[in-house]
Amino acid sequence: MENGENTSIPVEPRIAVVIPTFNNASTLAGVIDGVKRFVPDIIVVNDGSTDTTEDILSGRHDITVITFPENRGKGRALQAGFEKAAESAFTHVITIDSDGQHFPDDIPRFIEKINAEPETLWIGNRILPYSKGVEPPGRSTFGRRFGNFWYKFIANIKLNDTQCGFRAYPLSAALAINSGRERFDYEQELLIRLAWNGTPVKEIPIRLYYQPREQKVTHFRTIKDFLRISRVNCKYATIRVLNPFVVLDVPGDTWKRKIVNLAKHEIKANTTPGKAALSVAVGVFMALSPFHGFQVIIAMGLSFIFHLNRPLTFLGVSVSSAPMLPFILLVEFAIGKFVVPPGFIQLAHEGSTLHTFLNGAAIFIVGSFIFATAMSILTYFLTQPMFKKLKSSRFFKKNRVG
Repeated sequence: MENGENTSIPVEPRIAVVIPTFNNASTLAGVIDGVKRFVPDIIVVNDGSTDTTEDILSGRHDITVITFPENRGKGRALQAGFEKAAESAFTHVITIDSDGQHFPDDIPRFIEKINAEPETLWIGNRILPYSKGVEPPGRSTFGRRFGNFWYKFIANIKLNDTQCGFRAYPLSAALAINSGRERFDYEQELLIRLAWNGTPVKEIPIRLYYQPREQKVTHFRTIKDFLRISRVNCKYATIRVLNPFVVLDVPGDTWKRKIVNLAKHEIKANTTPGKAALSVAVGVFMALSPFHGFQVIIAMGLSFIFHLNRPLTFLGVSVSSAPMLPFILLVEFAIGKFVVPPGFIQLAHEGSTLHTFLNGAAIFIVGSFIFATAMSILTYFLTQPMFKKLKSSRFFKKNRVG
């Protein structure tokens, strides 16, 4: 080392394969043999199997075996495999199911990607054709689409097969996630929180093989496990929508640093001129809409769905601050009264309290939407030129991300 130059050399990935198994004796040996052709280091976690799995594993001296006396769930089996791999100084783990659904021949695809981008979590996308399988059942197709939708909403990453268990994890990143989930929901939480922690998540095309019903052995309980995964999705979707400024996994070892890092991310996100102008316009629309008391929550939710710049959206919502609110209400009532004809609603006797209330509400709602629409359009066309001028400024040069 000369003149203080950093001569550190990147560590070459050391890869192990973790195979969680529960009562898959008919396919387990074939999966192990298939994996052995590509990766010599295999950790099989026998998750309390009651068939002949223990007999199969007892005769294998070329693999590492972890045995649970009773079934604890796929999530706990994966965690045990990760911890064992870390003890042996592996840097990456490829997970593959033991039911024969995944093809060990696809492992070289993962190894190639690990070597190219070792910090990325790689997940299989089952799109390559395989003639010997059957058509995916409707519930599997629905589950995949359902998971893809929520993952895009929560993590802002588009994946086509979030339910695939054929994955390659950077081990240190996976072990940094402290999850108490023990079944299939563990994989979903890991996928979300790794993305929130800044780990890139990308797909690899692999072969799709749905076994005939008489051959298929699955331990996914449609209702219970679907509800477990849905609970994970609901939890993190709620955090994203209702509490976007307290994302627990923002990088930083103190709350102050977490807040600073989150603020930097939000300022940098979606700062192209068009998105910036649209962000302010959406905020203005919500500020002037009749949803008083809920404008901020709804605006933040829309900003996540449409990938807007959240600070700018919040800035737009702030036009309905307390000093401005009386003037806004007067304008909206005036517009509504001009547009809505007298006696617009005839659900109650004319002159009654209910009649007066309903017509007053109609005037306010119609006036609010007209005013909100007009002002948001005006805001967009007024601010877009301003943001275009800023495009070449230091702000956009430094912060533009897309």
